[in-house]
Order: sequence, then C-alpha cells, then structure tokens
Amino acid sequence: MSDYAVTISLPEYKRGDRWNGISSIGPVVVNSQTPSSPLTRIRMHFIHNLGEVFRLDSDTGVSPDAIINIDDSVNWQASIPEVNEFLSISGDWKWDMEFYESGKSGPLTFYQGVIHVYDDVTK
Repeated sequence: MSDYAVTISLPEYKRGDRWNGISSIGPVVVNSQTPSSPLTRIRMHFIHNLGEVFRLDSDTGVSPDAIINIDDSVNWQASIPEVNEFLSISGDWKWDMEFYESGKSGPLTFYQGVIHVYDDVTK
C-alpha cells in the first residue's frame, strides 16, 4: 500500500527568526469531494532526529507550542498564523498534519514533509 499523505515542501527557515506560518490549508478533498462531516481538529508535529518536538494544534486545551486556526470547518480550511518562537535546532525536521472529522475518533494524515532549519550566527 502506498502512502496517501501528500508530501509538501515547506520553505527553509533560519533558526531564531519568526516563521510566517501557513496562510491557507485546504480545502481538503478526499475522493474528489470535501468530507461530509465538519473538521473538528488539526494537529501538526515537527520532529527533529535529536528527539525535539514542536507541536501545533487547533485544540488550545492541549497547550500546543503554536496554534492552528480552523477557518471553515465545513470546507476543511485552516491557517497557521505567524509563529514568533519556532524550531529551535538546526537541521531537518520531519512533519505531518493530522485532520479530525466530527463523529470519528482517529485522525487522517493528509500532509507530510521535511523543513530544513539553518543555524543562525547570533544564537
């Protein structure tokens, strides 16, 4: 079975800088249509091979490192606002984005990728 998650290349990032976020996520389409039940949550994890994890989540109750906004739950559209303190270690960070649908307990991972973080001089 092949991996159904779409691989997306996020722009490289300089450690210590603000991250612009993602202005538009979605609308998500499965089998040529938006899922029939509303989007209830999105999680995104960045994982560095040294074990460091950076968590983004639309559920603020889990105290994520940064917030994901669900802009239109019916059409499965979201955004990530600018993040002032982002990935803290240089190198490659793998990431994936999980989507939760109303009435379902498990997520579907639709997007994944790698972002490269360059070291900064001033640290």
